[in-house]
Amino acid sequence: MLHNNVRNCSTLLRASRLFTAFAMCITVCSVAAIAQEYRLQAGDVIEFSVTGMPEMGRRAAVQIDGALNFPAVGVIKAAGQPLSEIRDRIAAALSSRVRTTFMPDGSQVTRVVEYDEVSASVVEYRPIFVSGDVTQPGERTFRPGMTVRQVIAASGGVLSATPIAPGYNLSALRSDYTMAWNAAVAASARVWRLKKEVGEDLEFDRSAWPTAPEGNSEIESILRVEADIYETVTKNLQNESGFFSAQLKQIETQADVMRKELEVEKAVEQTDADALTEAKNSLKEGLLTAARLQDFRSAALFSSTRRLQTQVSLMSLERQRNDISRESERAAERRRLDLLDQLQKAGLEAVQQRARLVSAEERLREVGIAPASLGEGEDTLQIKIFHAGAETSEPASFDSKIEPGDVIEVKRKANAAHVSWMSPDNQVQQRATMARQ
Repeated sequence: MLHNNVRNCSTLLRASRLFTAFAMCITVCSVAAIAQEYRLQAGDVIEFSVTGMPEMGRRAAVQIDGALNFPAVGVIKAAGQPLSEIRDRIAAALSSRVRTTFMPDGSQVTRVVEYDEVSASVVEYRPIFVSGDVTQPGERTFRPGMTVRQVIAASGGVLSATPIAPGYNLSALRSDYTMAWNAAVAASARVWRLKKEVGEDLEFDRSAWPTAPEGNSEIESILRVEADIYETVTKNLQNESGFFSAQLKQIETQADVMRKELEVEKAVEQTDADALTEAKNSLKEGLLTAARLQDFRSAALFSSTRRLQTQVSLMSLERQRNDISRESERAAERRRLDLLDQLQKAGLEAVQQRARLVSAEERLREVGIAPASLGEGEDTLQIKIFHAGAETSEPASFDSKIEPGDVIEVKRKANAAHVSWMSPDNQVQQRATMARQ
């Protein structure tokens, strides 16, 4: 008995140790997951919503003191907390509350807010900041998954290594480049859309263009307009084609009915003709009067006329069907010829606008403010990322991930392209020196 009790206690002890280890593992994993989750800071905008109760949704920003204030929830200390924790606090504050909602038909329904009906998300992150040798330094909107490459592209690209020459209106040059870039991309996008209308299945080559003046989103905006035009034109063509098809179908239905009528009337005509022949024979034999024979002649004439009228109507429908088919074909031919003409003109316009863009970019490079391609080599740049006021320990590259509130500093190395790159202050001093000379 004692031996069994000792063995049972030993088994319970081992089970307790395994349970404790398992619980510790779960706790460590949970802590690690929370540690990897993004933690809110001042400037982040949070929005919560309740399923089926859109009127309860609210949006608020984390204040400089780290507080998040929702009228229906109260003040929550959000700075440094993961979003899941904030969501739990909001859900805990709202759950079990009774709310009156209005249905689409105007009726009122009383509902209790459930814990799992509350959701929260970050709708706007703290901005990031770019400084150094980029065309447009300053504040940028953060997007999840953003990399250094995307930030530099959104900042207009890396500055050329050529020193800024004096006597140029930099604002005018930048404006010329911006207008030329937009006009060239718009002309090329129009060519792309017209080729799709002609029947070519192709994608717009985004990689063929230099850095956008205001970020890569400009290409998407231009393509979205052309895509909307393409969808509208395609829909109109479908409607026109459907109209012709409906007309042809209606004519074919009428023609089928008339063909059946024609067959019936041919049979009636033949019957009346046979009856007229028998009536003539009966008249010769003295079995039928002349007046009665005239009735048979009238019936035969009437059935023959009906058959001819139906046959003429059927021929008219067939001519109408042929006319509609030819009109549909001619409309398609006219449209294709018009598209080819537009495509030729758009191609010439695209070539002209591309040449204008190249000229504007060359003028920018002459004065040292042209956006250089990121493909020139990462070894010519020195990139630093500052997170929470301190430089990150890992070396930064084009593919480094960015977090909200980061500061990205981009500098050309001193020997980049064998040309000394000067700071803006040194450039001003050099222009003043050249002016004095």
